[in-house]
Amino acid sequence: MNIWAWIGLSGIVILTLLPLLSEKQRTKEKIREAVIMNAIVLAIIIAVLLFNVDYLLAFILGAVVYILLDKKTYTKKRLIIYGGIIIVIGTAFFYIFRDNPDYVLHHLQDNPETTSLYVVKNGEEVIAYQSDIVHPLASTVKIIIALEYAMQVEAGELDKDQLVPLADLNRFYFEGTDGFAHETWLESIHTAGKIKDEQVPLHEVAKGMITYSSNANTDYLLHLLGISAVNDRIESLGLIHHEPVYPLVSPLLFPEYVADDSMNTDDIVNELEAIPMERYRELAIDFSNQMKEGTIDIESYSFDLPLAVQRVWSDRLIGASAKDYGNLLSIISNDELPTEAAAIMRDLMEWPMEMNEANQDYYAHLGSKGGSTAFILNDTLYAENLDGENIEIVLFTDDLTRWQNRLLQHNINSFEVNLIGSDEYRLKVKQALEEQS
Repeated sequence: MNIWAWIGLSGIVILTLLPLLSEKQRTKEKIREAVIMNAIVLAIIIAVLLFNVDYLLAFILGAVVYILLDKKTYTKKRLIIYGGIIIVIGTAFFYIFRDNPDYVLHHLQDNPETTSLYVVKNGEEVIAYQSDIVHPLASTVKIIIALEYAMQVEAGELDKDQLVPLADLNRFYFEGTDGFAHETWLESIHTAGKIKDEQVPLHEVAKGMITYSSNANTDYLLHLLGISAVNDRIESLGLIHHEPVYPLVSPLLFPEYVADDSMNTDDIVNELEAIPMERYRELAIDFSNQMKEGTIDIESYSFDLPLAVQRVWSDRLIGASAKDYGNLLSIISNDELPTEAAAIMRDLMEWPMEMNEANQDYYAHLGSKGGSTAFILNDTLYAENLDGENIEIVLFTDDLTRWQNRLLQHNINSFEVNLIGSDEYRLKVKQALEEQS
């Protein structure tokens, strides 16, 4: 929850308790109303902080519960009023949250400076909208790390069955910073019985990085593979717009590194932005090395960064162009890698074929990796249908509001399904974006 959510809920609590300061107002009914309202506010906070429920949804449900528990609701006049409100809100929600792939298209048209779309069909470039512009990748960068892992296994430098102590991974786990990705992965491998003596096979670590997007697994693999090796791979593949990789987690510790008690949020943001990018990467690697060695005990830190500070971290994440990642997807989907590396990459990337078996009715291959922060929503995928037709799609968006992020998440799947399956829709998108350019 952001500061405005806290202020709003605090205001509700204060407004319901203030009347009770007057003895005349301290009736059983007023006390009952205050107890109900404060219980609902507490339930909203618990739902958001502990169960990761969307704040807007939790607030709306709380309002509905309050209306249902209010005795005044059950009069003819109130029932008509609330019924009308429900109809209006329901209609608005249907209109806003209906399946609307064109929302993504319109966002691309309206925000050319912060978006990119790259589509290749059967080896032919179909859409190249702002495709050479560098945008922060967020977790999409994990594809190139996975590829370096696959190549090192191919070369015999790594054994994908070697065991990795969970304690080594946990040194990179910063609780509350990855949307429960690492915890969800741990739960999945525990349920599958893949943990033995608190160790897990290396290949499962790589799958946790791609399928569940664990940042802890990512930074562990970066150290194992060698950051310089990943950067060399980027160069050898000709990804000309790709920035050098560095650890993802450790920069989240920088605010504590630069701040002192006299600094406010704006001061911290200014200090972080003043760090040259080369120095920023060096610090990220240095801090991450300390995490690996245990000099920095990540479990002793708590994550509570203001959005303005998180924005600096998000903006400075490793960047690349949509065309770079379209080329990378083509290498994977066209089996241009050595045999074992190709098989490993398909195993890692094609988790949607396992997670949703219905995809097997439409695709011979479907691989995907997204990436997001509070300000970024990226997605990359390759698909081969049952007729052998191939498509690669890369969509990058940045500088998002919470509302834009939510609506893009709601409609991105429909947008991509239409791009994959409809020649007419691809042509529509292509023409609309060419007119925009």
